[in-house]
Amino acid sequence: MDETLQVPDHPDVFACGDCAAVPDATRPGSITGMTAQHAQRQGTLVARNVAASLAGRPLDRYVHHDLGFLVDLGGAAAAANPLHVPLGGLPAKSVTRGYHLLSLPGNRGRVAADWALNLVRPPRAVQLGLVDAGRVPLECTESGRH
Repeated sequence: MDETLQVPDHPDVFACGDCAAVPDATRPGSITGMTAQHAQRQGTLVARNVAASLAGRPLDRYVHHDLGFLVDLGGAAAAANPLHVPLGGLPAKSVTRGYHLLSLPGNRGRVAADWALNLVRPPRAVQLGLVDAGRVPLECTESGRH
């Protein structure tokens, strides 16, 4: 694919996201990483470029400078490299949680309250109606009916 996210030899086909080999304009000869950071921005550009192609306007190139990464590993563990500043542990967890909270389209207060409660109490275990095989009546397993 090219830098406008068009598939070569198929001008009516665009691709983006984790499975698209999008050239990285900031690092010639390489492709963008398979991250949500790129996929989200590529999706926005594809939408604009599809509209532009239908209107006969020029297409925009995908250019995004890597801002680092944030990984929440559960509990107090996290790794982050925001703006290329390496962080680990609680500082990384704080930055990661803050970024994810600001990225939410809504219910930030509810999510922040849940996270705060989880600091003082462990999260409740939730079971989604799982039943062990021994409790399923035999006639259900033989006939496929309930």
